[in-house]
Amino acid sequence: MATDSTESLVTRAKAGSREAFDVLVESFEVRLRSAVQARIGPHLRHSVDVDDVLQETFTRAFQSLSRFEWKGENSFYNWLQGISENLILGAADRHKRRKSFELQRQDCPRRESQATASRAMRREERFDRLQKALEALSPDHREVVLLARIEGLQIKEIALRMGRSTSAVKNLLLRALKELKRSFGDTESFHLPDRSLKREGGGHDE
Repeated sequence: MATDSTESLVTRAKAGSREAFDVLVESFEVRLRSAVQARIGPHLRHSVDVDDVLQETFTRAFQSLSRFEWKGENSFYNWLQGISENLILGAADRHKRRKSFELQRQDCPRRESQATASRAMRREERFDRLQKALEALSPDHREVVLLARIEGLQIKEIALRMGRSTSAVKNLLLRALKELKRSFGDTESFHLPDRSLKREGGGHDE
């Protein structure tokens, strides 16, 4: 596809043409699929679907086209690849947190001697409630909550990770926390030690 044709399609897509954007998707999908498949390591293949990454990449690209700046033939593909990379990194982080979470849960019985049985039970119940509440959120809401409340990233870092503007992330986080509060309760603190959700064991006891 010639440079001016690609640039023309991008210009029309930025003006709101879904048809032009669909042509761009068709043009770059095979190349991007190969890149995504190569980027997803063996430890993520069972939990990350290539088609899901591609679909979310193109959805986010269409939603944020106004921020794209044409810088030559490869600029649009590089932009798409950057979005997919952020999605894969997010998936890797979630995978690591799930593993840490599972390890923490499995380790609880060995540490019950350091806490009362009732306290351990309340903690387990809160783990269950938090896990269910997070799983009930939409993917974007779940991701922004995990990045902001569990990883403790700044809004600017989250915006870069999710391929969104800082104002969009602030609004997304506000809506996500409101939704989470309805099912979980207080969202200022999960009332769980940070290491329980972030580290793979170790650390100091409460």
